[in-house]
Amino acid sequence: MGGQAAGYAAADAVQALPLVSTFWGVLLFGEYRRSSRRTYTLLAGMLSMFIVAVGVLMASSGHRKS
Repeated sequence: MGGQAAGYAAADAVQALPLVSTFWGVLLFGEYRRSSRRTYTLLAGMLSMFIVAVGVLMASSGHRKS
C-alpha cells in the first residue's frame, strides 16, 4: 500500500532508516568505540551490503508495472 500511495522508490527508501540510525550511533553517540578491528570490519561489511540492497530495491522500482 505504501508503494501505491507514495511511489515505490519512496517506499523503498524508507528501508534505509536503519542505515541512517547506525551512522548516527557510530558518529554521534560513539557506539563501537574501542572495539576490535574485526568488529569494525563486520560493521563496514554490513553497512556496505545494506547500501547495495537498498540501491537495488530502489533501482528495481522503476521496472514495476502499476
